[in-house]
Amino acid sequence: MAANIAAAPVLAWKPVLVAGWPPVALLLSVELLAHRPAGQAQTESGGGDDTEGGVGRDRARDDPLLERARRVDARHRELHQRPVSAESLRRELRIGADRSRQLVALVRASRNGSVRG
Repeated sequence: MAANIAAAPVLAWKPVLVAGWPPVALLLSVELLAHRPAGQAQTESGGGDDTEGGVGRDRARDDPLLERARRVDARHRELHQRPVSAESLRRELRIGADRSRQLVALVRASRNGSVRG
């Protein structure tokens, strides 16, 4: 950044701003990429969950949150006589809304016998 600013034709605020902007933009983009959620990184790279295919079922078996979601669902059923909602699961596990909806679908499907996990 210092080299860019030193290369500015005049040390006025406009040329310094224009010269200093590329390193700032690079730093911001690296920070955004570093702090993006892991699930979003997988879906953008083509590694999203496909629960209909065999690969999705294998991933569902290896999912560490799935067992926790099942325990939360069982406890919720015991207390309230109904399945856990995606919103309750999201708050309990401190995960995103999309992920909680996926887990609720997997828990309900496994309870109905359509997915073995």
